[in-house]
Amino acid sequence: MYVGRVVIIGRSEGMPFVGYRLSSRSFSNRMALTELDSVRIVPKDAKDLSKSPYISYNCIKVIGDRAVATNGSHTEPIAEKIESGYPPRDAIALTLLAMDYERDQYKTPRIAGVIDKNGRGCLGIVQSDGINVKEFKLEDEAFFIATYEKTGFEQLHTKVKGSTAAEIAKAMYELEFENPVCAAATLWDGEFKTGVYNIM
Repeated sequence: MYVGRVVIIGRSEGMPFVGYRLSSRSFSNRMALTELDSVRIVPKDAKDLSKSPYISYNCIKVIGDRAVATNGSHTEPIAEKIESGYPPRDAIALTLLAMDYERDQYKTPRIAGVIDKNGRGCLGIVQSDGINVKEFKLEDEAFFIATYEKTGFEQLHTKVKGSTAAEIAKAMYELEFENPVCAAATLWDGEFKTGVYNIM
């Protein structure tokens, strides 16, 4: 099943995490790069940037004891709202409402997730027909939202586990959804630490 982009919030070995998996049929020649407090999706060939404005973006951003993951340019606005004092649910909802779905040929939804150091999280999605945001108090479990097919908030029955962010990113990449490209995660172990998984 092809579900497109995926955002996951959860706990692994008691540690909260948020992750992003890029799956793509149109622009598979991309990778995830760590940059200080964020992870960026970039094309391996810079010429691809002229083909779509949506293929390069920060997919993860850490703000102190909270972290954001999204499938596009709404990462920064959500992070900025959280930094200025908005609750994560409101930061996601206001940003998704303002930016709306992507204006590409597929009307790609924007999806987002936020997690804090205590395992409280939110997932959100805005589609052409509406917006939905939900809060979660996570135990040792994970929930996800995807851009296609899996556009509700679903628990992952195949557990995403690992003791490092890189291990979680690899587990996300290996989920049984089609056309994986790369994955990234950030995990709280006293601070948020990021990791990526790329096929070079």
